[in-house]
Amino acid sequence: MPASTLSSWARLVWEELNARQLDANGIFREAGLNPSKLGNAVARFPVANMIQLWNLAQRACGDDGFGVSTGQRWNATTFHALGFAWLASNSLGEALHRMARYGAFLNDGLEYSLISEQVRYRFRISRDEARLPQAQYKGAEASTDAGIVAILKMCRQLLGESFSPMEITCPHPPNGGAILLEQVARCPIHYDKDYIELVFDRQDIERKLTSGNDELTQAHEQILLKHMADLQQDKLSAKVQLAILEQLPSGNVKETDIASELGLSSRTMQRRLLEEGVNFQGLLQTARQKLADQYIRDEKLSISEIAYLLGFSEQANFTRAFKRWTGRSPTQYRQEELLAS
Repeated sequence: MPASTLSSWARLVWEELNARQLDANGIFREAGLNPSKLGNAVARFPVANMIQLWNLAQRACGDDGFGVSTGQRWNATTFHALGFAWLASNSLGEALHRMARYGAFLNDGLEYSLISEQVRYRFRISRDEARLPQAQYKGAEASTDAGIVAILKMCRQLLGESFSPMEITCPHPPNGGAILLEQVARCPIHYDKDYIELVFDRQDIERKLTSGNDELTQAHEQILLKHMADLQQDKLSAKVQLAILEQLPSGNVKETDIASELGLSSRTMQRRLLEEGVNFQGLLQTARQKLADQYIRDEKLSISEIAYLLGFSEQANFTRAFKRWTGRSPTQYRQEELLAS
């Protein structure tokens, strides 16, 4: 299946073309894209056609800064539920981890990672060689610039307009829009690499944000998981993970029940998960750990209630698991989190 991207990314191109009084409809049609899909927030366009759209749009306006201008049009709705989950994150680091986890929702031809070093973090976006070969990605300079500017805008919505990363790496050589890009970035930019990378100071990454809201991020992540399961229809692990998250609040998650819900026998589900390099218990633990971190911040929930919501038969079992995940008891973790905020 060809790599695809969220159509709302194309909507920014449509808006910029219209603002410049250019024939947006004609340019979209020439790129093989149907503009009527722009009204569907979760519609997708093939990446190959999107690259053609960016090239045609930049050629029509004759401005190497087209990508920078288009990226500045980003807003939370551009990235659907991921955009809103980003804004409700407790820290920039949490937001970037979320982007790395769900980046395929935006563009499944790219790979996203957040790399921790001693005093800095590196957020990297690179091509998935199997889904998006270099030859197909050639000429994506405007799209790359727009992506960098959009990420900068996202970070500044969390940390303030004065924020800038330590440095940025850009995949293409300097072009006519480089000065404009550097003015927006307000930090050193290294050009002509194989990936996009933003380097952050650890203090900026780990700073607690008063705008964080675990209830909102959890709700939007549920939406993302449903769309990811649809997008990765060939991946059983995505469907199992979603089913686990939906059943966990019932307090009783059984492998046989999940398999039955997905129309499979337990043995078949086990075999197919192993083929994807995961297993049911691993997916269950990941889901529990993720939800535990959210629930523990909610003072209205007692430790025993959290244990039940996560499907543990006894609070002691939850406490042992939580210590294994974090090195601290649930009560100690909650007290430290409250003091930090």
